Amino acid sequence: MAKRLLSALVGAAIGITIIAIDNIWLYTAAVTFLGVIGVWELIRAVKCTEFKLLTFVCLGIAAAAPSILIFNHYTLVMPIFGMFVLSLFAIMLAKHKRIKFEHIAMCGSAAMLIPAALSCIIKFRFYAAEADTTYGVFLIVYLLFCAWFGDSGAYFVGTFLGKHKLCPNVSPKKTVEGFIGGVVTVGVCVFLEALVFNLFIFTDRQIDYLVVVIFGMLASVLGVLGDLSASVIKREFGVKDFGSIMPGHGGVLDRFDSVLFVAPFIFIVFRYFSPLAA
Repeated sequence: MAKRLLSALVGAAIGITIIAIDNIWLYTAAVTFLGVIGVWELIRAVKCTEFKLLTFVCLGIAAAAPSILIFNHYTLVMPIFGMFVLSLFAIMLAKHKRIKFEHIAMCGSAAMLIPAALSCIIKFRFYAAEADTTYGVFLIVYLLFCAWFGDSGAYFVGTFLGKHKLCPNVSPKKTVEGFIGGVVTVGVCVFLEALVFNLFIFTDRQIDYLVVVIFGMLASVLGVLGDLSASVIKREFGVKDFGSIMPGHGGVLDRFDSVLFVAPFIFIVFRYFSPLAA
């Protein structure tokens, strides 16, 4: 428990520092680092690290993807990702006796989807807030609250009130009561976040409480889906944790599995459909 708490404090300190600086280059470096580590963890979990060239190519695109997506290099997206897909099939043809399509599909999709999902965090912040640092910080914190507080709420509610198993064959400890408690916890936390910003920080805008609570709770449901999806992969390939970069918590994917599902949802909703603030 002490190791887990210390690791969480160190991670929180790093995260708070990055958010406080609120610099797009620093965000991009952080997302690139997390994306590359996350892709490596998944490639290792599905037992594909023995394919050196495939691993190298996938890690290369994982490192390049955030910069391409965040800085709107749209003219590069199709050529680079197209060449990546072609290179995957070239590797499969060259090494067809060892590398099967399932290896290409797993590693290739991980290399594109994990960095793309993480990049949505930064796209959300700068598309919605642009140069408004205070509002941008609110957005980043809001997204992370939606992804992470549900897990904490589910743990405590499930521990004391949990009776009905949610997905016993996938995650035996998760309960229906814990799931509901996690969703409600997210609703309360994002409401309190909006309240603090409205009362003490914002002067030229007001956050819509109903909007942030409704979509925050919906996002927390997707966070559970991300968590359960990661559990399925770990069970299928017989691994306890994806990594050990965060002692007591596991790897990047163990900590960010919910974020990978929540970030694209939050970005799409508030970029194209519903404003957070008036």
